[in-house]
Amino acid sequence: MAEAQLSLAQYQEIYDRLIRVFQERPRDDWKKLIVFSKQWEQHKQGVMDRVRSLADAEPDVDQKMRLRRLFRSLQGVDEEVGRYNGVLAKFLAAPQEEWEAVLAVYRGDLQKPFFEHMQCLVAAAKDDAARKEELVMVNTRLLALCAAHDSVAADTTKLEAAAEVYRDLLSSISSVEEADAKMAELASAGKIDPAFLQISAKAYGAARDTNMSLDEAKWVSYRLYLRARDYFDRQQPREKRILEYLVTIRDRAERSRQLDAAVTPGPTKYTDSHDYMWSSPARLYAVLEGTLRAYDAMQSAATSRMGSSEAATTPWKVRAMRELRDEIRRRYL
Repeated sequence: MAEAQLSLAQYQEIYDRLIRVFQERPRDDWKKLIVFSKQWEQHKQGVMDRVRSLADAEPDVDQKMRLRRLFRSLQGVDEEVGRYNGVLAKFLAAPQEEWEAVLAVYRGDLQKPFFEHMQCLVAAAKDDAARKEELVMVNTRLLALCAAHDSVAADTTKLEAAAEVYRDLLSSISSVEEADAKMAELASAGKIDPAFLQISAKAYGAARDTNMSLDEAKWVSYRLYLRARDYFDRQQPREKRILEYLVTIRDRAERSRQLDAAVTPGPTKYTDSHDYMWSSPARLYAVLEGTLRAYDAMQSAATSRMGSSEAATTPWKVRAMRELRDEIRRRYL
């Protein structure tokens, strides 16, 4: 029988069955039930209305109170799931280079319950390999961004100094050209550090979350944020930048060719569209080893602190890093 042809009594039977499931399962399981259900969005309002009508019609005071508690609890869990899905949607809708800015706004939501929700989403996507891979990547990157954000935020002295630099910057510019020139001066003076990057991310994050799309304040904060990211990235060790490029290459043969180029000595130069650099196999191997150890430590800490575990699925970029490490050891060391 088609769903549209169901009678009110048949709908109520579906709702009563779902209500019994929630009554019989511990509250800790409710989020999993909602995430794994493919029809919850379709039926949740009916379920809520049915619980409320049952409570109103129940003559027994104790049972009436139990049904009202069930309604409030179920409504709260559904709202929590919706909030976490909304936060995740904010990141998925933003370019990855803007994720620090999004995180600056939603860091308070990215606590252990959020990452437990992410694990539910990963498990629910078991039959969709692409979706599962995307969620694992997002989960891993958000954990890393949270760790970096919290590390910087712990040093209030550096944050306050960076905020002062940012305020001075805003008060001293009146054009795009002046902003670019001032950012270049700050980069030359070593002022664009993780603290400054976090301050600029917070400023842009606050602006981008408004309803105005092209207002001047948002444009200025966006440009300063991108410039800060660009200068900060250019300050990173060349090995890190080389490896970040190599792990984006999914074709193993092409990755091997680019690895050969990366360990071939030559001039280092920068253009508007490309950076040309090289390093030794030993240095690349050392950075890979250190990064992978840091990843394993982060995963262990996340499992205990945020309830996040990806033992069943490793992000493809991490797999690529392990392949690169093994290839460098096999071919060059």
